[in-house]
Amino acid sequence: MYQLQLPQFYKESNPMDMVYFGIGLGITIIVLVIVNISRKRLGITDSGFTASRPKSGGSFAIQKFSRSIGLDSSQTKMLSFVMKNGGTTDPERMLQSSALLDRHFRQAYHAIEQTTGAEDETQQKLSVLFATRNILESTTGGGVGVNSTRVIPENTPAVLIVDKNNYPVRVISSRGAYLLVNNPVNALGDIIPIGRNKPVILSFFTKSSNGFSVQSTVYGTTKAPGEGQVLQVVHSSTIKRLSQRRFRRRMIVSPAEFNLVWLEPGARKHEQKMVVDKRKASGKILDISVGGCSIQTASVISAGVRLKIGFTASGQHIVALGEVLRINRNRTGTVMHIKFLKVPRKSLNLINALVFEYIDT
Repeated sequence: MYQLQLPQFYKESNPMDMVYFGIGLGITIIVLVIVNISRKRLGITDSGFTASRPKSGGSFAIQKFSRSIGLDSSQTKMLSFVMKNGGTTDPERMLQSSALLDRHFRQAYHAIEQTTGAEDETQQKLSVLFATRNILESTTGGGVGVNSTRVIPENTPAVLIVDKNNYPVRVISSRGAYLLVNNPVNALGDIIPIGRNKPVILSFFTKSSNGFSVQSTVYGTTKAPGEGQVLQVVHSSTIKRLSQRRFRRRMIVSPAEFNLVWLEPGARKHEQKMVVDKRKASGKILDISVGGCSIQTASVISAGVRLKIGFTASGQHIVALGEVLRINRNRTGTVMHIKFLKVPRKSLNLINALVFEYIDT
């Protein structure tokens, strides 16, 4: 019998070669995994960097997004808390929607309020919450444009301008053949007659502080259920966008009181002390933001005057020191446009909560 002969070029393998090969393969796999993870964390794809908004609720993605819009460390932590408290599963969608932002921040606001703790600590957390919300408001937008009076939401506060006189009104309905708004009244509560075809200007703000005005004419009057006599304003698609405000503004009608304030020389040289007049005047706030407000009053006030302002919202008293920037006079009195100079932290938090509609007037 013949024995099987192997070719001479065959050589028995060395067991150590297989060990070295396995080690090399393992190292290669580990390096590829590390590179892939690093690319994902940096937001790098085959086509370049991904969008700045976080795709998930991961802390790294939130920190990256926060840095891109200028949030500090405390504000970044607050944003993470808002997302976690609201059970956010799609942060990118939340950050693109003013309505979703409001919903989640409202939940966080009430959660912080209900947490037992020192008053100073609670107010500090609320300050960070609203600082974060205002930055998001100015950087991510979220407001929907208005291209016709037919899309103005019901109960939107507005100002009706007739013959250069400003009247606070409310949009009752925009769905019918005409835009229905309150009929303006004078100081005695009597309806101010506005004739047919009378030119008017309607100004209003959306919830995201985008301001709009529209020029139109009055068609006539009609009666609306629960409203009595209302104005019919001709619909228009010619909407003028007003300049974007730095802070969100809310139109309200809220009673207010104010005192005159002035400065007197103090006991030391170059020292001044603030003196508040004991006499009070009254009026009603027409709109407000954290930067200032407008107050309608029958009192005679000049521009440049400083006022101590007080009013109530949701059963809580709010105070602020302001300066009258300008005034408008009309049939019902004077409208003062006021810039806030100093607002205590708790009052500022309440104004923010009022503006964002987390509390009622």
